[in-house]
Amino acid sequence: MDISGIRELQQTDPNLTGTGIVIAAVCRSMSYLNGLPQNDYRFNMHHTSLAGADVLFDDHSDGLDGISSHATAIGGILIGLDPQAHLPDNTGFEYRGVCPSASVEVYEFWRFAALRLFAKKPIPADVITLSLGDLFEDWWTRAIERVAAEQGTIIVASIGNGHTVKDPLLYPAAGANVIGVGTMRSAVNPDGSVALDRFIPPTVEISSGGPTEDLRSKPDLIAPGSAIVPQAFSEDGYTTVTNATSLAAPLTAGAAALLLQYAYEDPTLSAELVQSPLNCVIKAVLMNSAKKLPYWHKGWISEEDDQTSPLDRLQGAGALDAAAAKAQLAAGKQPPGEVRAIGWDSRSLSQMDTFLYLFESPDPNAVLTATLTWNRHYEDSYPFRAKTQQSDLRLELWAFDPNVSNEMVLIDVSDSPVDTVEHLWTPLSSGYTWYALAVQFSPKSKGLAPEEEPFALAWSVGPDRSLGDRMWQDINGDGRINHLDSFIQLLLKSGHLSTLDSNFYKNALGLSPERFELLTTLRHRWQPYLKDSIKPLD
Repeated sequence: MDISGIRELQQTDPNLTGTGIVIAAVCRSMSYLNGLPQNDYRFNMHHTSLAGADVLFDDHSDGLDGISSHATAIGGILIGLDPQAHLPDNTGFEYRGVCPSASVEVYEFWRFAALRLFAKKPIPADVITLSLGDLFEDWWTRAIERVAAEQGTIIVASIGNGHTVKDPLLYPAAGANVIGVGTMRSAVNPDGSVALDRFIPPTVEISSGGPTEDLRSKPDLIAPGSAIVPQAFSEDGYTTVTNATSLAAPLTAGAAALLLQYAYEDPTLSAELVQSPLNCVIKAVLMNSAKKLPYWHKGWISEEDDQTSPLDRLQGAGALDAAAAKAQLAAGKQPPGEVRAIGWDSRSLSQMDTFLYLFESPDPNAVLTATLTWNRHYEDSYPFRAKTQQSDLRLELWAFDPNVSNEMVLIDVSDSPVDTVEHLWTPLSSGYTWYALAVQFSPKSKGLAPEEEPFALAWSVGPDRSLGDRMWQDINGDGRINHLDSFIQLLLKSGHLSTLDSNFYKNALGLSPERFELLTTLRHRWQPYLKDSIKPLD
């Protein structure tokens, strides 16, 4: 909770507990008989941390049987509350989920798919979270994307725990309108145990990486997937789960619920969101406020900035930061024209429009982060195929001198031909203090897209938050900082790393082929972060 900014958010605003927000948790049955689910998909409502929670099961059962360990862990992350919890060694602590006052409606997956997606029975929820998925797009994954686009429902899903670089992303998290969440990796303590208070960038062995089969960028962001959770078959026991995207998704969904509570209780924000595609606004806010972890880079590994791939293949836009997300949302909706250095906007864009957002930043060391989101659109009935006309938007960053007419310099572009997200993370120029974000249709898409497309844009200007992160010194990415990393740093600085035999860098240095390529190809980019000598943690 600390690393994701949720504890900070709860401490600075204790009233943010999820009050008034409804979350739909879609859970799979854990067992099947003759292909039929046996309805063991429920939270353990016997458990002290969940006994007082506002939980409704869609089949109107009491939740006292048909219990699932997987679902109980999700319930604990979302709404668990136990002020007098104890670990197995009898250490006392307060157990608190992300939004303990939220209402949760728990659905068995196939019942949800049949009644809420196929038959289109209303889903009375502000946020839907799914820690499940399939390897391929299907009618139900398209149907849930339609719910996001048509109703503005915020949908969060786990991207999957890949075990090799070839493991694909899971749908619906891989869908365009869903917030797909990967997991941060727990660091390793000097004694070899897994840390629950330090997290590092994921690897393909524990969090599935992009792109999708059609080359879209996923995940959208990452969050901690290691936590203490209530035990399914105990009234007061707790256990530890590590590196699970199934926990990262409800953590993110809970953060979205806190943002919604904050917005709905603020008359100005509430009014600003009424006419907005709500799922796009929250997605843009969460992604734009996410923190880049060490070695973040866009798209394919190349010396040039990948302008057609907006996100990192494993980190997405970065790591969830709920406190920063609240600040981003609280900055308020600001229309095109001169804007503050942090804010968001949402409106409809026509093919003839270009919206300009002008801001001043006198700090030459500042970084601009901007995220543009919109929806993919689907037919209203089974099998919910994607509509023929889809929008392709473009995000540009320009620098200009207000005292010199007709002088604008293009600094950066994000223009993916397949994504419904564009993302910039760009150091600002020392030669300018005024900048403009430009939102428009991609020139290649005009004539092939709808006449108008609702969008959301979030932006902020500030320092590089990855500076000073100790995990820059975990050069081989094994979760430890030790003398091996010091040796790799010497090889990197001398230029000798790129000359090594693959067997040596894999077996002796612990470098995966992907990490080796990342270090050697983008060596110039990492040098400012690796200028200090490495101080081993063990």
